[in-house]
Amino acid sequence: MKSILVFLIFCLLTMDYALAQSSIDRKTMVYATKDGVPLELDKYVDNSVAYPGKRPVMIYVHGGGFSTGSRVNALQIQYGKHFVDQGFVTILINYRLGLKGKVKSDQAAALQDLSDPATTLAAVNMASEDLIEATAFILSKAGEWNIDTKKIIISGGSAGAIACLNAEYSLCSGGVSASRLPAGFNYAGLVSHAGLVMTTQDTLIWKKSPCPMLLMHGDQDQQVTFNSLSVAGNFYAGSNYIHKQLVKINASHWLYQEAGADHIVALKPLQYNFDEIDTFIDKFIMKGQQAVVHTIWADTKPDSMQIMMQVVPLYITGWDKTGDEVNKK
Repeated sequence: MKSILVFLIFCLLTMDYALAQSSIDRKTMVYATKDGVPLELDKYVDNSVAYPGKRPVMIYVHGGGFSTGSRVNALQIQYGKHFVDQGFVTILINYRLGLKGKVKSDQAAALQDLSDPATTLAAVNMASEDLIEATAFILSKAGEWNIDTKKIIISGGSAGAIACLNAEYSLCSGGVSASRLPAGFNYAGLVSHAGLVMTTQDTLIWKKSPCPMLLMHGDQDQQVTFNSLSVAGNFYAGSNYIHKQLVKINASHWLYQEAGADHIVALKPLQYNFDEIDTFIDKFIMKGQQAVVHTIWADTKPDSMQIMMQVVPLYITGWDKTGDEVNKK
């Protein structure tokens, strides 16, 4: 136990030192007020990193089963900084937590097991609507922030991934929330860490082709289904189901399946999968290559939520870390 604590302290101090040496600028601002709640985002940019032309944007949406969580987390900040170092503007957002106080903490991630599917779907829609609202705010700042409105990428883990996928599905299926954005707008790409689309339909109906997607998921995930299921009028379309649909309509995407892994894939990519994510962004988004890729990654011993302290220690220890490691202006 002592050795683990020493390791965690070393990780945090190392990250603090590294970021303190950078010239990252972080600004916190309110992008909307909903139900009397001010919704905040943190904008990260390093203007000392040259970028040819307007900067692409990475929006990250946190997890937490729509009942807990925050944009402020040490590992999420580290994930966002990876893209800042490449010249991106990174945005970490908060959103309304529609299940806060309505579920037990051990239930929050297992959405399909909740007793009130209507409340669950309302929480999912609320989060995706807030993501779209944040996107509209970012678009309004395009000139001031020198961003490329055609290169806005969204990413999230677990509930955050569900919010991203449902926002994209809304844009591609004529959802009401899509009207908040300019006609014809779509995200440049989507990076999902253990997400799904939730709907009251018995399948997904894409009225237009979605943006390129990187769907990362453990095929033994018991909290956010990898395949699909129906519960009390809600249809849950996991990454593998989405993959099969996108194959049929020949939509560019990459299914990254971790064989034997559970919900840990909601968190692992924040630290371990930058090679895959960078390749996806470069080939599918920046170069516009059309492809359908299915990768099956099989560790000798699959990672799991039972050892998350070993796999993603910064995530566990990093809640409410304010980000003093960056220069505030």
